[in-house]
Amino acid sequence: MEPAPPNGEPPEETSPDTTEPQPELESPPEPPSPPKGFPVTFSGVASFAETGWGRLLGWQFLMALALGGAVLLVLARHWAPVVDSAMAQLPAETGWRNGTLVWPDEKPVELGRNNYFCLIVDPAGTARQGQLADVQVELRREDWLLGSVFGYFELNYAPGDLPLLREELAPWWGARRPFLLLALGAAAGALVWLGWLALGAAGGVVARAVAFYVDRQCNYTQGWRLAAAAQLPSALLLAVGVLCYALGLLPWMGLLVLVPLAALVAWAYLFFAPFFLPRIEAIEPNPFDGEEEETNAAGDESEFSEPEEANPFQDDEDGDDGA
Repeated sequence: MEPAPPNGEPPEETSPDTTEPQPELESPPEPPSPPKGFPVTFSGVASFAETGWGRLLGWQFLMALALGGAVLLVLARHWAPVVDSAMAQLPAETGWRNGTLVWPDEKPVELGRNNYFCLIVDPAGTARQGQLADVQVELRREDWLLGSVFGYFELNYAPGDLPLLREELAPWWGARRPFLLLALGAAAGALVWLGWLALGAAGGVVARAVAFYVDRQCNYTQGWRLAAAAQLPSALLLAVGVLCYALGLLPWMGLLVLVPLAALVAWAYLFFAPFFLPRIEAIEPNPFDGEEEETNAAGDESEFSEPEEANPFQDDEDGDDGA
């Protein structure tokens, strides 16, 4: 028993501390950082379906720039010197008139040649040159031939007249040579870029079909972006292949084999990337929803039901029974 205080007042009763420590609030998880980097994995290609068009177009622009630059290197390093040599050997007047080559004699002339490109003039078409380069052009009197490992294709000259004078053509080519090469490289890059977008539009249907059968979220726009992104690894493979061809590290046949191989790589990414899309989560019905509704309905009926009135004759009947 606690002693009383000196003033005679009873001691204050102290209640035990019943307050419980408050749990610390957990900070919300940080949102995942947006994907970055070049897509070399299936999940990286699938991430383009979740991001916007800006990321996809940016990587496509870089790949088109790389591929166009590799084509530009081939043209500037191997094709342009052949054209320079041909300009120096042209006669004073040439061209075509009424779809026919204008050439002073019938003697075959090799205007320029290397292992990549060859330009020959054979007005009579009697010489059998054979395959002298990866791409070969033979100018004949009535038509011209384009030769490669795929064979020879006969093509006609443009209708009309086109007179060409060496004194005018050689300076014109020398002044515009860099710009023409840049234009051809840019055209190659723009052409493959448009091809990627077109293939993406067609491949979006395939991506949606695969995503549907594996229960993944994918609408048509997402499938379009995924299919277009599936072309990026194959575009990198082609760009490296053309660069190696320009540097003499890959032969012409090796580059041609690389083209269908790149197509197979694109199809592989198109098929497997939808497996890494977000899964469709099915919401299962709550088995207790029906019981709660029945309980609520019973409670509502008892709440709004009218109270039963007392029987006025109940007391009289009880009195008679007692008597």
